Amino acid sequence: MLLRDGSETWKLINQTSLWRLEGRKMTKTLGLIYTAPAIVDSVTKTVFDIMPSVQKFDITDNRIIPVILSAGGLVPRVHRIVTNYVRTAEDEGADAVLVTCSSISPCVDTVKPLVSIPVFKIDDPMTDIAVGKASKIGVVASNAATLGPTTDLLRTKAKNKGKTIEVTAELCKGAFEALSRKDTTTHDQLVLEGIRRTAETTELIVLAQASMARIIPQLGDQFKVPILTSLRSGVEQVKAALG
Repeated sequence: MLLRDGSETWKLINQTSLWRLEGRKMTKTLGLIYTAPAIVDSVTKTVFDIMPSVQKFDITDNRIIPVILSAGGLVPRVHRIVTNYVRTAEDEGADAVLVTCSSISPCVDTVKPLVSIPVFKIDDPMTDIAVGKASKIGVVASNAATLGPTTDLLRTKAKNKGKTIEVTAELCKGAFEALSRKDTTTHDQLVLEGIRRTAETTELIVLAQASMARIIPQLGDQFKVPILTSLRSGVEQVKAALG
């Protein structure tokens, strides 16, 4: 364990998983679970913008996405991994947990009955809004592992509302890999191209990864269809719950 300035704690869980604790004057404690380190900084900024007094810690495991891709979906092993991280977060004092990756959002339903703290999917508010506003919805993703969970979540919510929707899935091949190697220019170009293709046949677009929110300031008024991201609304739901 390494302490920094009395306010930041690092614990190495295993070779590819990292635990980080940081915060300001403590009111509530939020645990965040990531599948890639590339979005930790942007999520951290958003969390402190919306909840400036919260204390948070991060659990990052970059093994999860390769497991999903190699297995072709959310196999039981992934549910066990995410469940263990959420239960550990509760044991370490989290008042709530936010799962920041849409690829593992379905794991939230598995773990909720096993803990006594609220556990949130980052894409819950975004998909609620999408189903409420449109019938032809485009899902633009930078990672293949997210397409299935996001489209399934949209269809489930539409079914629960008694609404028929048409979902178009668009994978921006290579964008996630570009972001992982910090090539943001290539990432943004590929995502923009995916949005442009999808906007031609849909009424509304959701960006499947929280990391894709970085593209929004670059869009201007290029597109007439609404384009939703999960990051800010995903954090705002936590604030509403924690007070």
